[in-house]
Amino acid sequence: MSMILKTKPLQTIYKSLGLGEQGKVQQFLGKTVADNLKEYVSHKSGTQETSTYPINGGKQVIINVPYARFQAEGKVMVGVKSRSAYARRGERKVVINKNLRYHSSKLRGAHPFERMKADKRDKILMQTANYARRLDNG
Repeated sequence: MSMILKTKPLQTIYKSLGLGEQGKVQQFLGKTVADNLKEYVSHKSGTQETSTYPINGGKQVIINVPYARFQAEGKVMVGVKSRSAYARRGERKVVINKNLRYHSSKLRGAHPFERMKADKRDKILMQTANYARRLDNG
């Protein structure tokens, strides 16, 4: 007795389940990561929280403020000539070996993505898996 099993190509199956390159599951994962990351970025004015969102169909999360890089590194930057954190207009800044102080929560600080990932990776993956199952059953 022989049996012939015909299936669709894997890419077609992935796409129908929302698992494609920019599918619903990837977008949900990006949004969930961005929402969780907001608790870890600097909060003094709240601008970084409101500027954190997923791009590229959920494959990347950015913090869209000009000072996000040095805030994420956690080091003070000063002007090359003025040696002041309030550098002159157009003056290039350099990183010095002095840590930034973060306000409002113990979660906030340097390297927010890495710390958020260490704290919430399992929770985010579970939420994403549950979302994918709901898509499959619905």
